[in-house]
Amino acid sequence: MKHIKEYNEYKDIDAICQRYGITNYTINNGLVDVDASVDLASRKLTKLPLQFGKVTGNFFCDSNQLTSLEGAPKTVEGNFYCHNNQLTSLEYAPKTVEGNFYCHNNKLTSLEGAPEKLSGNFYCNNNQLTTLEGGPKTVEGNFNCGNNKLTSLEYAPEKLSGKFYCENNPLPKEIYTYNKYIKEIIKWQGDYNIWRNGKLDPFRFGELIKDILEDETY
Repeated sequence: MKHIKEYNEYKDIDAICQRYGITNYTINNGLVDVDASVDLASRKLTKLPLQFGKVTGNFFCDSNQLTSLEGAPKTVEGNFYCHNNQLTSLEYAPKTVEGNFYCHNNKLTSLEGAPEKLSGNFYCNNNQLTTLEGGPKTVEGNFNCGNNKLTSLEYAPEKLSGKFYCENNPLPKEIYTYNKYIKEIIKWQGDYNIWRNGKLDPFRFGELIKDILEDETY
């Protein structure tokens, strides 16, 4: 009976893969590994139709009505697109994404569940974030957290190779005054301990800016 049940489950997975145009896949203990890209964008999905394991290409599940990423791949060797949904959390998001991660235009209140390291861009703009806690610690591309409800940049990436965007947040005016030095600010903010109980410490921030400006003159 066990073998019959497994056979029927695999038949169901095959039918779903055929329906969504998923090819070059293997089934491992119920997880679908795909040696190609998976395109589930703009399908009016309220949940992902399969439990994915590894996807060697891009994974598109954007522009749906998803409220959860349950079923998302554990590993994506390309880009991961889950923007334009109804997500409030990144729970079940891939732990490894070797390209870009786009989760903008959702209803995220937390970045918990995001990959710790990204080789590409991370876009979480246009959400309802009040903190960057749980977000990636290393981003080789750009980081965009604009149009949220951030009052602090604590927990911003510790290592950032690209540009940092934080426009249209209720951040302290000092941050925007010295936005030209935003990458230096987020790089050294921990060393200068500029955030005290979630609020900007004017004196410590001033010391940081003073040192940044002095370094600029040499």
